[in-house]
Amino acid sequence: MSTLFNDTEIAFRSKSKKQLLQAYWLFRLMGFPELTKIGTYLIKTALKLPLGLKKVIKSTLYQQFCGGETLEECQKTIAQLQHFGVYSIPDYVAEGQESQKAFDQAMFQVLETIKFAQEEKSISFAVFKVTALGPIDLLIKTQQGAELSESEQKEWELLDQRVHRIFSSAVNARVRVMVDAEESWIQDVIDEWVMSAMFLYNTEQAWIFNTCQMYRHDMPIHLEQLLARATKLSFIPGVKLVRGAYMEKENQRAAQLGYASPIWKTKKETDKAFDAAIGFCMANDIMLCLGTHNEDSVALALDFIEMNKIEKSSELICFAQLYGMSDHLTFNLAAQGYRVAKYLPFGPMELSLPYLFRRANENKSVSGQSGRELELLKKELERRKSSE
Repeated sequence: MSTLFNDTEIAFRSKSKKQLLQAYWLFRLMGFPELTKIGTYLIKTALKLPLGLKKVIKSTLYQQFCGGETLEECQKTIAQLQHFGVYSIPDYVAEGQESQKAFDQAMFQVLETIKFAQEEKSISFAVFKVTALGPIDLLIKTQQGAELSESEQKEWELLDQRVHRIFSSAVNARVRVMVDAEESWIQDVIDEWVMSAMFLYNTEQAWIFNTCQMYRHDMPIHLEQLLARATKLSFIPGVKLVRGAYMEKENQRAAQLGYASPIWKTKKETDKAFDAAIGFCMANDIMLCLGTHNEDSVALALDFIEMNKIEKSSELICFAQLYGMSDHLTFNLAAQGYRVAKYLPFGPMELSLPYLFRRANENKSVSGQSGRELELLKKELERRKSSE
């Protein structure tokens, strides 16, 4: 692994000793699968039972991975990140809502992010999930080709209006916007939406980005098809590459319903597909956001940048890591002049729980993630102690 990422003084220079210690113990706890299961159960029940855990959760797990309950609360963190050359991607993470009022609220939060990004150049992208804007059952039914009732058709029209309002607002404000990936049983519908928006808006540069989860074995073909359509229809494709966030759900649903899982069988296959996609996108001038915490994949992209004499600050490629994780990648890349951003989730703590569950599960399931975080945190704590 590249020595570029080993400088912990740079990696954690935005953190106080107290913050480092808190992160260290949090990642230690997340390294124990059974404790993580108990912890996520307590989080689910803490807001319903008078256990006094809400304050504890907010000052630990929530504080580690979220920027605040509102965009305004995030502004201090955004300014601090920019001070070290790191961009931000504010992400309203309220999930699992079902009312039209909640869907409108999510849309307005994204529109506020776009407005803020228009004025604040430290914002790299706006971002949203389609399931924050409309009922997931409606998306499932549409992807299945089922006929919608009259009331469902009205809901669909409202959802379509929300999505396109975000797209048009972002382009008018000259702010890039990316659409997060979701489960395979609704992703086809989302892909068509984003493809249509790219054709409509990405004529001179990429304003609209879609997300490709490379743990799906159909993604290499999907990328080839995207490039072919972009070439034929004369638009500029924008892509965020990630490994994937719903592996357990995808495999469980495939087993329950008796169809072949869309996920690669091994992590090695996913890694191979991800790294191949980096080369494919960069070789074909696909505007790329590389969402990864994998040092080898980042090093591969850096080699490609160097070999092809691409400017480090070029918008052709940017790197992104989640807030609260992999600071050794983010801050060392920024220190070297590369374009890099933190995904900065915000939203009411109660509505952010699904996101927090995924972060806790990700750290126990991704090979070596908690261990690597702990190793670096410990190294920096020891460095600071020796320099006192």
